[in-house]
Amino acid sequence: MTALSSRTGQPRDRGVSLRSDNALLAQIAVTVRHRRLAAGITQEVLAGLSGTGPRFVRELEQAKPTLEIGKVLAVLQALGLRLALDVHRPLESSRDK
Repeated sequence: MTALSSRTGQPRDRGVSLRSDNALLAQIAVTVRHRRLAAGITQEVLAGLSGTGPRFVRELEQAKPTLEIGKVLAVLQALGLRLALDVHRPLESSRDK
């Protein structure tokens, strides 16, 4: 499993999304490309294995910021990868305010 975390490891003031965290998306893109090449498969083959299309795989490897998370997860699964989330700080409940 490849652990994916933020650049600094510091708590964030906003929610994390693939669209807003370009460093995370870039790390996912590089990991997907390296894993695909290590497996010796083309983008077309990976698309077939993941139930996506070659265009989606190409855009994922290029770190396009508007990717559909379900398809990203399908590609990761096809490559034997998974996305892990780290909790940097607990959520504040309305009772704590």
